[in-house]
Amino acid sequence: MPRPYVITFGPWIPDGSDVAFEVPAQGGSTSVPLADCLNLYWANGTYQNLPTPANYGLFAGLGAQALGAFTAIDASGNPQRYAGTASDLFQWNGAAWVNVSKSAGAYAGSAQWSFAEFGGCICAANGVTALQDMTIGGTAFADIAAAPIGKVLGVINQSLLVGDLTGFPYRVQWSAIADPTTWPTPLTDAAIAVQSGYQDLTQDWGNVMFIASGPQYGVIFQRHGITRATYVGGDVVFSFVPFERRLGLIARGAAVQWSNFIFFIADDGFHITDGSTTDNIGRSEDGTLGIDQWFWANVNRSALAAITAGYDAATQSVFWAIPTGYNTLPDTLLTFHPTSKRWTRSAISSELLFTDNDGSRHKLGIFDQSHKYCSLTGPPKSGYLETYDITYSDQAHRTVTGIRPNIDFALLTDSNGNSITNTAGSFIVGDIPTCRAGARNSESAALAYTADAAQDAFTGISPVLADGAFIRARVTAQAANKVPGATLYLEMGSAV
Repeated sequence: MPRPYVITFGPWIPDGSDVAFEVPAQGGSTSVPLADCLNLYWANGTYQNLPTPANYGLFAGLGAQALGAFTAIDASGNPQRYAGTASDLFQWNGAAWVNVSKSAGAYAGSAQWSFAEFGGCICAANGVTALQDMTIGGTAFADIAAAPIGKVLGVINQSLLVGDLTGFPYRVQWSAIADPTTWPTPLTDAAIAVQSGYQDLTQDWGNVMFIASGPQYGVIFQRHGITRATYVGGDVVFSFVPFERRLGLIARGAAVQWSNFIFFIADDGFHITDGSTTDNIGRSEDGTLGIDQWFWANVNRSALAAITAGYDAATQSVFWAIPTGYNTLPDTLLTFHPTSKRWTRSAISSELLFTDNDGSRHKLGIFDQSHKYCSLTGPPKSGYLETYDITYSDQAHRTVTGIRPNIDFALLTDSNGNSITNTAGSFIVGDIPTCRAGARNSESAALAYTADAAQDAFTGISPVLADGAFIRARVTAQAANKVPGATLYLEMGSAV
C-alpha cells in the first residue's frame, strides 16, 4: 500500500545536485533542494510561474540592437525612457522610439551606452564621442564639449562622474559641483573653485566598469577591484578608499544597484556589496552549494560583455540575462530574490535588461532580440521544479506510484483582467499540471524518467511508476500562483 510522503520545494542549488538528499522518516513536510528549475520565480514564500515579456502595444522596435537604456523621471513625475544603439539615441513617446540624437547617425561606432540623471538632465556616454546632455523630455541631445570622453557614468553627491576615460581606463573625472555641463581643466584654479577634478584609481585593477551612485558616497568597480568614493568637500572633494582587492566586475552590464546595495558578478561568482563589506550570494558559507559553479559551467565566456541586469519591484528580485552555450546574446534569465536568497532560471531570450520605472515603482525593462521594449506582463511561461535525488537511511529501494502536486492554480483572464467562465458559469483554471518521476540505483547511473502524467480528475494524483534507490520528482505548471511542494506516494521497492 503506497504511503504519502509530503515534500516542499527547497532552494535551487545546482552545484550540489550530483549528491543525493537523505530524507528522514516523515514527521512533517520535508524540504528538498532543487536540482533543476525552469520558468518559475520565488515570491511571497513560494514558487510561481514567471510572466513572459510583453511588447508595449506591439509597436516597432529600435531597428538595431539596444546597447543601453535608462528611465528618468521628469518634473511632473512622468517616466521618460531613453535607449541607445550603435549610431543613435532614442526616446520612447509611449507609442514609438523617437530619434533624439544630436544628428541622425551621429554616434557611429558605439559599443555601449551609459546613462545618468542629474539635475533635470539626462546624460549619456559611449566612450567614442563627446559626452551627451539633454533636458529630460527634450528633443535632441547636444555635446558637452569640455567634458572627457569616457564609457561609464555615475552621480555621487552633486557631481557627475565619468570613468574609463580615453587613454586612462583606470581614471574617473567629475564635473563642477551641481553642474554636469561644466568641466574646467583639472588642477587649475577654475577647477578647484567649483570642486571639479579627477582621480587615478589602482592601475593594476584595470578599466572602470561601473559607478554606483549615492548621496554621500559611491562605489566604483574596476575589472579586478572595488573602491569606495566618499564626498568630503573642499579642495580634496572625494576620498577614495580601495576596500575590495579580490573581486571586480566581469562585464559592464553585470552589476545592478538597488537602494544602497549593488549586486554583481565577479570572477568567482555572484556577490552583493554596500560599499563597505561584500558577501557572496552564489554559494553557501562553506563554498560547496549554490549556483556559481553552474554559472561558469554554462555561460559563454567569450560573450560576457552581453550580460546585463535589472531590478523588478513586483517580484522583488534581481535579474541577470546571460548567454549560455555558444549563444552570443542572452538566452537565459537568472533570478535572485534577496530576502529569501533563492535563485531560479528561465529560458527567456533578450538583448538588454535595465531597471525601468513606471513613475510609481521600479520594474524590469527588457529589450527582446527584435529590439522591442518589453516588460514582464505577458502570459505565464510553462515551467517546472525538480528535486534532488531522494534516498533513505535504510538504503532500501522505493517505488513511487504517484505524485500529487500541491499547486494553487491561476484563473484564465481576458485582456481586461476579468476571469473567464465556461458555459456553465464556472471559472476556467489556466493550468493543467503534470508530474514525472526519475529513478536510478546509484548516483553514477543515468536517471530513468517516467513520462509526464496529468492529474487524475478524482484523486488529483498523477500516476507514475518508478523504482530505485534514488527517487526524484518533477512538477510542471503552466500558470500557477503557488507551487510550494508535492506529495509522493511511495512503497518499499525491490531489494538492493
